[in-house]
Amino acid sequence: MRRNQQIETMHERLQSYLAQEREDTILASLRHWTEDPLKPRTENGRFRLNPVLLLLAVLITFSAGSFLFFSFVHP
Repeated sequence: MRRNQQIETMHERLQSYLAQEREDTILASLRHWTEDPLKPRTENGRFRLNPVLLLLAVLITFSAGSFLFFSFVHP
């Protein structure tokens, strides 16, 4: 294949890939970003949250709760 033919072939493949109808909603992007990278779905097909994000959320909640508790409760 000549270089121009390769470029044309890659261009056509890229156009066909980009022409496919994809789900580009904000919710779908957020869901994809927060799903577990190893097993995104359970055996029943339900969404599985990334454990690292879950741990971070729990730590942030605990930290914010501790801060608020010690800020408002004076000995």
